[in-house]
This record gives sequence, C-alpha cells and structure tokens, in this order.
Amino acid sequence: MTLPELTQKTRSGHWGWDEHRYFGHAVFEELAGKQSFTGLLALSILGRRLSDEEVGVLDDMAGVLTLADPRIWPLKLTRVVASYGAAIPAIAAGLLMEEGARIGPSTTVGAAEVLRDFHATIGGRVEDEEHVRAVVDAYLAEHSFVWGFGTPYRSRDERLVAFRECMRRRGRDRLPHYRSMDAVAEVIRDARKSEPNIGIALAAVSLDMGLLPSEVGALVTALMQHMFFGHAVEEANAPNPALVELPEEYVRYTGRKPRATPRAAAKALR
Repeated sequence: MTLPELTQKTRSGHWGWDEHRYFGHAVFEELAGKQSFTGLLALSILGRRLSDEEVGVLDDMAGVLTLADPRIWPLKLTRVVASYGAAIPAIAAGLLMEEGARIGPSTTVGAAEVLRDFHATIGGRVEDEEHVRAVVDAYLAEHSFVWGFGTPYRSRDERLVAFRECMRRRGRDRLPHYRSMDAVAEVIRDARKSEPNIGIALAAVSLDMGLLPSEVGALVTALMQHMFFGHAVEEANAPNPALVELPEEYVRYTGRKPRATPRAAAKALR
C-alpha cells in the first residue's frame, strides 16, 4: 500500500528564529519598512513583488472602487450581520457573497477572460476598424451579454471616468490590452448602445501587468475590502436593532385571514 504524501509544499511562509520568510522574501530585511500594505496584498495573491509603479496602479484601483453605499446588497448584508455585534463575521459574510456575483470582483474575472480572447483574436490590429468590428460582431452574434459593459441606473460608470484619468497620467492607456479594450468598446457602443464599466478597465490594466483572470478577481476583492470593514465596524459599534428585528408597527400581514381547524371551530360553537 502506498501512503499519500503527507508534506505540504508552500512558498507562502516560513517561521525562523531571527528572521521569517514570506514568498521567498526576508520579512524584516526585505519587506518591513520597504513594502506597502498594497504591495504585500499583491505579493500574497500573485506570489511575486510588483514594481512601485504597479503598486501605485493598484492604489488607483482601490481609490476609484470606493463605492460604499450600504444599499448595494453585499454591503447591506454586511451591515445586517454586523448588527448582531461582531464585525469580522460580517466582513466575511459580505465578501463571501461576492463570489460568482454579477457585481463586484467576479465581474472582473469574466471581463478579463473576454478581453483576453478579444485581444488575441484582434492580434494587434487595433487600428484596423473593419477587422476589429468583424471580431466583435462575431462574438455579439453568439452572446447576449458581455462582461465589463453596462452600468445599472446611469448612462456611464463614473469610476471608469476617474480611472481613465489615472491611467492617462501614468501612460498606461497606451498599453496593448488597454488599447484593445478601447477598440472593442467602440464597436459594442454602436452595436448594443452599452458603455464599458470599471470592470473591463480593471481587467485591461491587470492583463497589461501580466495577471491571469483568476488573479484579477482575487486582487480586486482584496482592494475592495476596506468598504466592508467600514460598514462592519461602524454597525458593530452602534448596532441598529431594526436590522435584527423589524418593529411590529412596520410589519403588515397581507395574506389570508387565520383559519380555525374543524376541532377548534366546533369547540367555539359550544
């Protein structure tokens, strides 16, 4: 009988007596005081350190993603759970509900996969409008929905407007996937009257940084967690009892009137 391998191989961490290792880097010598928290998040997800410029791009992402309205359902759920008095379970619940959702970080995974395929098929011919249109039209003929396009309740995504300016200042709007995004967006805008949203832009910039679609989703989740902390801590510190149980005066029953059982009805007639 062959026993299974019982050792677990990992690069993520190793405890030492005077120095620790994290993804191959000496914690005190190479990371502490030299790597920002955003850089550590990227290292944790990608397994490699990013340049200062790339870390700055991630900070731009986190900034423009700060749309923390508690009416957005993952944040609403966070507040409901936090109203029972604990922040950390609420944060976990809110983040968990984003997995596979049509809003939030999961949208960037789909957008990255779609844009990666568009980019490969276009083959660098972004200036050839007829070629780009043919590629996109072929895709639209088979798909009613395109990840990274459309913004609920408004004509354009204000986060994308702000992010475009950040990327223009950094010169990253001239990189290959970003240019493919713009070329594809022109065709989809004409064909579907649908504007790109922040998801496709995050995907483009991430692909230009060499990230895989699966890495994009995890990274964007990490870059959005501050909003969940904000709502969870605020609610846990000052819970709203109405989130735990609605007052009776706000509840109105609209169903059938209560019906007595035959035994109860017969007993009432005595």
